[in-house]
Amino acid sequence: NDGMVDEVKALLDSGIKAEDLIYYGLEYKYLTQYIIGQISWDEMFNQLNTAIAQFAKRQMTWFRRMERNGADIKWIQGSIPIAEKVNIVLEMVK
Repeated sequence: NDGMVDEVKALLDSGIKAEDLIYYGLEYKYLTQYIIGQISWDEMFNQLNTAIAQFAKRQMTWFRRMERNGADIKWIQGSIPIAEKVNIVLEMVK
C-alpha cells in the first residue's frame, strides 16, 4: 500500500538486476519475482507472509536462546503506541 511495488519496479528500471534484488531480503525477493512474472500476486502475497512469519519465529528463537545464555533483553509490547515505545526506550538508555 505504501508503494513498494513501485519502488522495486523503479529499481529494476534503473538497471539493478532481478537476481540482486532477490538476494536483498524477503520483500524484495517476492516482489521482484512477482514483477518479473515468476509468481502471481496471490502467490507473492502468501509466500511473503509465510516467509515473514518463519523469519519472525527464527528471530524469537534466537532472542530466547540469548536470554537463556544470560543476556538481559527488555521486551516491549508491540501493540502499544509508538510514542509509548519511544518513551520506554528513552527511559532504558538513561
